[in-house]
Amino acid sequence: MSSILFKNARIFDGTHGDYPDGMQVLVESNVIREVSDKPIGVNGAHVIDITGRTLMPGLIDAHVHAYTPTFSLVDNDHMPPSLLASHAGAILAGMLRRGFTTVRDAGGADRGLWLAIEQGLIKGPRLFYSGKAISQTGGHGDMRSPDRHESCSCGAYSGSISVVADGVDGVRRAVREELRQGAHQIKIMASGGVISPADPIWMNQFTEEEIAAAVYETANRRTYVMAHCHTDEAAKRCVALGVRSIEHGSDIQADTAKLMVEREVFVVPTLTVSEVLRARGAELNLPPMSLEKIKSGFCERLRPALGPVSR
Repeated sequence: MSSILFKNARIFDGTHGDYPDGMQVLVESNVIREVSDKPIGVNGAHVIDITGRTLMPGLIDAHVHAYTPTFSLVDNDHMPPSLLASHAGAILAGMLRRGFTTVRDAGGADRGLWLAIEQGLIKGPRLFYSGKAISQTGGHGDMRSPDRHESCSCGAYSGSISVVADGVDGVRRAVREELRQGAHQIKIMASGGVISPADPIWMNQFTEEEIAAAVYETANRRTYVMAHCHTDEAAKRCVALGVRSIEHGSDIQADTAKLMVEREVFVVPTLTVSEVLRARGAELNLPPMSLEKIKSGFCERLRPALGPVSR
């Protein structure tokens, strides 16, 4: 049995506000067996003295995009898959070095990236992936510019982090396909967004029947739907339809928050993303429509809760 004994550790357990010094932690076969303020007696353990450093639980980031090396999803879409995967490997390794031992990818990461971590080919946190996020035509996951014309209706968009599906049957098929490829949960786009070029922020996306179909299919697989929602209206309708996790939730009001508590629904705020877009949108190679959304004041409304971001 492999054992590691950490000595002289400052401990932060994520529950209590204090972090005592001079602690010892015994790990056996990758399991924490004992934490004590007194010497732990164990034979043959590898001893690591970490005086001046802190031991704490691994951090969890519930909303990442490993396949977005830039904020320009158009540029990401034009990267060769092997280059995109190489970027993702570097991004995930960086997350691990910053202390994140578990991350949930909100659109883009796939079975291949998950297997690369599981097989030790790349270093990264435990990864829960959604496959490609599902968007309606002209929704937040449809990165085609408004002046792009398709020669036939069969040319549905599929990009680096999202895929387009329309109608109950189309959404059902798209959800089943991501689940077939091993997705741990499903991501849908249920309101407008900043980076997408063709949809206003206030736009509800997908019909109630389409959202309900996604919820039904994930429930059949004993998993859940996470939904991109900026507006209060989008969040409220998703919660009512059985969505389990609201992403962003920028304009959620008190009655919707109360409903979320009653339904045991989670919200993942991602507040710093909106602030970065507001402060640095012109530097990020975003399309003109995205810059107009930022100028409209959407990101500015969130700023009082954040304070300034250093440049």
